[in-house]
Amino acid sequence: MYIDGEVIEALSGKRRPVRNPATEEIIGEVAYGTRADCERAIDAASRAFHGWSRLTPYERGGYLKSAADRIRADVEELARLTVEESGKPILEARGEWKVAADLFEWYAEEGKRAYGRTIPSRLKNKRMQTIRQPIGVVGVITAWNFPAYNPARAWAAALGAGCTVVGRPSEFTPRTALEIAKWLHDAGIPRGVVNVVIGEADPMAQAMLDRPEVQKISFTGSTRVGQMLMNGASRTFTRLSLELGGNAPVLIFPDVDVKAVAKAAVSARFRNCGQVCIAPQRFLIHGKINDAFIEEMVPHMERLRVGHGSDPETHIGPLINARQCDRVEALVLEGV
Repeated sequence: MYIDGEVIEALSGKRRPVRNPATEEIIGEVAYGTRADCERAIDAASRAFHGWSRLTPYERGGYLKSAADRIRADVEELARLTVEESGKPILEARGEWKVAADLFEWYAEEGKRAYGRTIPSRLKNKRMQTIRQPIGVVGVITAWNFPAYNPARAWAAALGAGCTVVGRPSEFTPRTALEIAKWLHDAGIPRGVVNVVIGEADPMAQAMLDRPEVQKISFTGSTRVGQMLMNGASRTFTRLSLELGGNAPVLIFPDVDVKAVAKAAVSARFRNCGQVCIAPQRFLIHGKINDAFIEEMVPHMERLRVGHGSDPETHIGPLINARQCDRVEALVLEGV
């Protein structure tokens, strides 16, 4: 894990294998911690908050821009690493890392625009103003489907605002998040400003909810876990940003451009092997164009190639793990 500027093992010494979902081969191991490790990261982030929040947005933005430049310079190697642990096609992984770099640059600039307001007063001798200030430590729990994009979006926003971060990436794709931390470290970001913990999800989330230093939690994942966080936050008044699972019907009316919609439908359905929050789950097509839509869609389906993500000709890689594969198979059988 990465805590207080150092790469360290879990307090328990426990480690967990990381598998390539295309082959199920073990490609490495990472530390696998508990609540105690998350507490240690929160302590580090809390200590670092005072100094980091007092930097100007221009100073904080300099670290984020430097990280963005470093990511862009090494995007090919980073994309291959993400393919190894997520299975997604290399073209998608490369694009995801480029967007991650863009996010760090974007929030480096947005930090300079955290404007306040002057509000008219009903009293002549009073002036009312609002100012925006960093809130403290932000806990960021992210999913495996976009292992670079999900952390980059939340970490960069928090850091640009002057908050410190404790990130808990998915145990299925931990190395991608650790690489982001590495680039921030190499950019010179102060100790404790960014921390990455890998381990049991529920105890770490409870630590984030229970510690008053953690003023906000950003979560990308299932609706079930999102409900658990909302219930916990109602007890502690922790702020939340939740991006949960989608339920996405596509309604196709008879006045559409059938060719364009059929092409877009296939692209949206099979992006990242369908493992996207907003991926279409079903298509409800007007009877007048049903046959025409299917006729246009089939050739696009036939051109899709399933394979190993490292092959540039691959359009569809594997599902993230055997459990997800079994789940999708059960859905298909139920549908039949």
